[in-house]
Amino acid sequence: MCVCVRVVRVKSCGVMNAEWKALKRSIGIANKTSTPENAEELKANLKRAMNSTVERARLERKRARAFETPKDFSDAAVLQAAKWTDRLPLKDYEGALHLVPRLVNIVTLAEAVPVPGSGLKLPLDLHTIGARCSNAYFAPRRFAAVQLAFDSPRCRILIFHTGRLVGTGCAGPMAARLSIMRAVRQLAVEAGVHLHVRNFSVINQVGASSIDARLNCDSFASTHSSTSHYDRASFVGLAWRPPSESICCEIYATGRANLPGSTRERSMLVSYSRMLPELLRHSDRQDVYEKLPDRLKLAHKPSDVERDDAPLTMPEAETGLPGLGPLWPQLSALWDEGGEQNDEATDALALFASGDALDDSLDTDLALLEGAGF
Repeated sequence: MCVCVRVVRVKSCGVMNAEWKALKRSIGIANKTSTPENAEELKANLKRAMNSTVERARLERKRARAFETPKDFSDAAVLQAAKWTDRLPLKDYEGALHLVPRLVNIVTLAEAVPVPGSGLKLPLDLHTIGARCSNAYFAPRRFAAVQLAFDSPRCRILIFHTGRLVGTGCAGPMAARLSIMRAVRQLAVEAGVHLHVRNFSVINQVGASSIDARLNCDSFASTHSSTSHYDRASFVGLAWRPPSESICCEIYATGRANLPGSTRERSMLVSYSRMLPELLRHSDRQDVYEKLPDRLKLAHKPSDVERDDAPLTMPEAETGLPGLGPLWPQLSALWDEGGEQNDEATDALALFASGDALDDSLDTDLALLEGAGF
């Protein structure tokens, strides 16, 4: 028994000594100034410390994963949880359910008015609320609202002097409503402020998803230049807001995306299902892109004439400028690579300059102007 205790003590002392040496080494590296004499030594020490930190992080992650409870993805578990998704439009994600976005943040707005008979009037005394509530933070010079933080559900409630209550941080509308009522109850119990909540509404939802692929942001921004913005110097992500959609897609080259802008989960799912094919088309997962329905692939696929990298085409005779159909092949010869002007091109240019070729189009324009009262 004594031998075992002694062995344990020796091992503990060895571990403590190793940790103490590592701590002193880290402090020495942090306090050392780089000079031409010790530059190489300092560089080697920094590299050794970096490799040691990364290796310890990997071991800790591996140890944590060993104690994780594996998730149950059996058919029975999926069928048991399916009742919570029956109302959601998930038909468009058939074959790619791992791409369905999830809600990560909901911003709500509610109006609070004093309860009749409580002797309270608007505006609210934020200094009193901030001093009496245990989980309150109030810095009037930085932000004109009292912040109440809750851990279950994890959220933050902003109380303004006008009576407006803004909630943020919840992952669902019911959790957001519950957090508002918790704030109202705390105000009544701790601060003696009795309020009645009305006009509760969701003003913004933020979803999160990942296309599980690498996105070519440069190619996507070139194809959708009118509806997307990508500036690598100012922001590493690409923002895409297609017309007639309720969300904006802020996506990174790694494939992770944020989806703000909607007020209903159904609207977010429908809009993202229509935007997903274009994101996959510019990624390295073409196998997933082929599984999606054709009607979704064509939802936001631009035509050739809308692309920035579309080839320049010369107008044809029947679709050229009014009155220039027969003259266009002759006029185009003036811009040949050789730069030589032949007789036919010169005659056509003279005819065009004289104005005879535009008589029909000018008569039509004059008639339109006269009919409009000009």
